Amino acid sequence: MATLRYLDDNGQCLAYKLDSGQILIGRAETCQISVESDMISREHARIELTPDGRFRAVDLGSSNKSFVNGEQISETILTAGDILRVGDRIFEFVDETNVSEVLDMRFLTPEKGDPPGAEWVKFKQPVSLTIGQLERVAQVGADQALTGRAEDVASAALGRVILDLNAERGFIALRGDKKMELRPIAHRGLAQMTGGSLTPVSEAFVLAPILQQVAGCYPQSARQIDKKLGYAVTGVVAPLTDRGEIIGILYVDRPSGKRPFPTSSTAYAIAAGAQIGSLLGSTLRSLPNVAARESAAWMTTIRRVQDALSETPKSSDSYQLAEKRFPGRARRGDFVWVHHVDEQQLAILLVDCGGHGMTGLAQAAMIRGAVSTAIRVDEDSVMDPASMFNAINTIVANSSSHQVLPTLYIAIDSSVGKLSYINAGGVPPLLMLKAGRLLTMDQTSLVLGVDAEYVYEATRVDLPDAFRLIVYTDGLVDASGAGGEALGSDRLHDALLASDSFGSADDVLGRIVKLWTTHLSGATPDDDATALVVARGWAAS
Repeated sequence: MATLRYLDDNGQCLAYKLDSGQILIGRAETCQISVESDMISREHARIELTPDGRFRAVDLGSSNKSFVNGEQISETILTAGDILRVGDRIFEFVDETNVSEVLDMRFLTPEKGDPPGAEWVKFKQPVSLTIGQLERVAQVGADQALTGRAEDVASAALGRVILDLNAERGFIALRGDKKMELRPIAHRGLAQMTGGSLTPVSEAFVLAPILQQVAGCYPQSARQIDKKLGYAVTGVVAPLTDRGEIIGILYVDRPSGKRPFPTSSTAYAIAAGAQIGSLLGSTLRSLPNVAARESAAWMTTIRRVQDALSETPKSSDSYQLAEKRFPGRARRGDFVWVHHVDEQQLAILLVDCGGHGMTGLAQAAMIRGAVSTAIRVDEDSVMDPASMFNAINTIVANSSSHQVLPTLYIAIDSSVGKLSYINAGGVPPLLMLKAGRLLTMDQTSLVLGVDAEYVYEATRVDLPDAFRLIVYTDGLVDASGAGGEALGSDRLHDALLASDSFGSADDVLGRIVKLWTTHLSGATPDDDATALVVARGWAAS
């Protein structure tokens, strides 16, 4: 269900359900969301439902314009977590059917100095808050149970902070094991659009709470705003604290504009950081017990259905296969299917249903049935799966459940030395060509079911006589150890680039299992993970 969250004139957080049709935002009483402000036109902006089930924001020729994530728009499709600014009011677009992707932190600028006009406050020194600020801080994360996932708690809290501070973007990140390492768990307005731009953020400013134990705001006045700096013109940062320890950071900003944050924003951010840090700390400590106590029966049922629908991949004279499923504590649903078309051709389907439960598994089974039927009826679709994916995409987009599942299809034909694949939102598979040489097949397509009119195209790769193919779900690299640090793709790549890594399928999988076991050190991640290794040419090269 999609909603617009915003603060009314009394500072109360309201949510307007976007069920269908269109809504108007403006000063006029006839608008569905009527706001009394001189900065807002009588009919300022419109939110409308598109034929493919998405929501579009449209500026209606207003005097003070409309902005999404700090960028002025005439119209744009909204995605989960987008921040819409209409005049001087902020609205958060919340879509519970879509999960925000992991934030790529490479947009942090590497400069070493502080932003001009930055004002720093030691977070341990006394701060002054108004009664109104205290009430707003008390509401941060108040609607999230401690039994929820850390990502859900952080996401809800971040949305409220952005509304309270009238910000336009932001993220919450936990600190990693390394001194300057951050692991983002929630973000708003910072998703990189295809072919778009992303106003960068000052790395020195973001890391200050961890490195210097301070909270900060920049600049102190509108005169100091400098749009030529190359990063957001004004921002606020504060540490997340739990039991006196800094466990992460809270950051919000405005990528453009003429208004700085008031000095009171720093005090609010410090208090909000303590509130969010405490909530996250409690969540991270209690989740294992809660999952074991309250979810065991349901998780057992899902696992049984998952096992019943899954088939253990079998090796052949041409291909050696090895598969491992790593169970998750709170989410299960990885689905892998391997079909030997003939002695030379092999088809692989990997669907990540994690977080969608039983309906996700049912849809994955439907996708498998459609793929299985298509490649049996039309032998050309094995290596040319585009039309097959277009048909499945239409079915998923028009289905009532409308679960959006990352899906990967790979076909191999050793008679012509070719690999063909479509990666619809999954993790890029890896291809080992020889010892020390690893290729990331990072050509990706839109997730099935998002756009019924999307046209899929297969990517082809030339294969040597001997190779190792590794396909896996994101639960593998997202899994965190006891210290909260994700395993990460870099560690996986390093393990597979070792000089002795080009062994059998069992050897390669064993290397992955050892990496997983060592990194987690007994911890159990929320999400399950699946890894499949396909080997051709048993002898090491």
